[in-house]
Amino acid sequence: HILVVDDVAKNVRLLADVLTARGYRTSTAASGEEALACIAADPPDLVLLDVMMPGMNGYDVCRAIRADPACAVLPIVLVTALDPEQERVKGLEAGADDFLGKPINQAELMARVRSLLRVKTLYDEVQLQRSLLQAWNATLEQRVAESVRQLERVGQLKRFFSPQLAEAILAGGADDPLRS
Repeated sequence: HILVVDDVAKNVRLLADVLTARGYRTSTAASGEEALACIAADPPDLVLLDVMMPGMNGYDVCRAIRADPACAVLPIVLVTALDPEQERVKGLEAGADDFLGKPINQAELMARVRSLLRVKTLYDEVQLQRSLLQAWNATLEQRVAESVRQLERVGQLKRFFSPQLAEAILAGGADDPLRS
């Protein structure tokens, strides 16, 4: 799922059409504010973000996205017609991951999209593995706590019976003293 953000409808349509034709699900926003609302409602896997927009420019949107811990690794590609040399530093400082110059070169667009989505997929898989490990750790901690409680009960049992009888009871080899 790729969010395309640009205040020029033709640019949005071009990018969305190219991506949709390649099998990607796209959504669009015409402003920075709309982009942030879209991200909150239906988080994308990548954002293509125009730099020059009225209101919130691309740098402001990028900073706002990075301010949200849930979007810390959301790939952001700044799309600009401005001088890439000067804009690259501003974009990196704002939290962008990559850049595309206008007019868009479709081969370059697709290469960058595939690359960033591959990284995002790997990150998502690591997060899933981390969640599974946390769940397994919780289960293991629970089992250890239960084993400790059982050992404490065994210790109490050994205080009331001779050690040999307690071991026999625990091993299941002792006759039930209550049976006649």
